[in-house]
Amino acid sequence: MRTIAVVNLKGGVAKTATVINMAAVLAKDYKQSVLVIDADSQCNTTEFFGGDPEAGSLAHHLRKWPTLTDPGEALRSDIQISNFDGVELICGDESLMDLDLSSVKGGDANVGVLRELRDYLDELYDPDGGGDLYDYCLIDCPPAFNAASAAALLMADEVLIPIKLDAFALRGMTNLIRQIDNMRKINPALKLLGCLPTMWYKSPRTEEAERILRESGLPIFGHIRRTDKVDDMTFVQEPLLVSSPRSAAGVDYRKFVRDLLRGGKKHG
Repeated sequence: MRTIAVVNLKGGVAKTATVINMAAVLAKDYKQSVLVIDADSQCNTTEFFGGDPEAGSLAHHLRKWPTLTDPGEALRSDIQISNFDGVELICGDESLMDLDLSSVKGGDANVGVLRELRDYLDELYDPDGGGDLYDYCLIDCPPAFNAASAAALLMADEVLIPIKLDAFALRGMTNLIRQIDNMRKINPALKLLGCLPTMWYKSPRTEEAERILRESGLPIFGHIRRTDKVDDMTFVQEPLLVSSPRSAAGVDYRKFVRDLLRGGKKHG
C-alpha cells in the first residue's frame, strides 16, 4: 500500500481538492483501491465523500485507550464505504483540533495509531485479487503541525506538498521541510515525493514564483491550473473527472496522477 500524506502548514493551497481528485482518478481511471484518511478538523474530505463521523472517526483513535489490545484493528473497523466507487474513508471530526502537540508531549495522544493501522492492513489481502487490501492510502493533513499531522507522517511513505505560488507559501516551505526532516528521525522511510503547484495562472509573478520553486532543488510536478470548476465540484459533490473532466484542473490532475504512476516523474 503506497501511503502519501498531503501536507502544507498553510491553508488554502488545495490540499483537500488534491486528495479528492487524486483518489477519484486512481480509483476510476486506474482501478486502484484507495483508502482516504481525513486528518483535518475541517472535515471537508469527509463531507465530500459522504462520511459519517458519528459512526467512527480518526480523533477517537488518536486518544489513548489503554484497554485496546490492537488499535490498528480497532481503527480498521471504522473504515467506511464512500460515495465514490473504489474509495473508502476514515472520517475526521471537529475534535481533531483539540489534539495539539501538547497532547503528544503529555502522552494523551496515540500518534502511532495510523502506523499500527498500516501494519494491520499489511497483514490483510484483497480476497478477489490476492494483493494488498488497498493500493493507495491518501491522508488529507491539517494546515498545522499537531497530533493528527504527526500521526500521518509516522504512517506515510511519501509527502506531497500542494503549494500556491505566492510569497507567503514560498517562505513557509523552509519550516515545512524542517518539520518533515524532523519526522524522519522517527520514520526514516519518509521521503518527499514532490511539490505540486496549484491554482496556477499565467502572470509574471506566478511564473517568477514557479521559477524560484523549480530552482530550489526540490522535486516539482507540473502545475494545476486555476479554475472555478474546483469550487463548483464541492457543491455538486463530484470530483472533476465526473463534474468537469475537460476543465483545466481536471485535465491537470489526471496528468499529475499519470506522472505519479510512472514513477514520480517531475517536470522542469
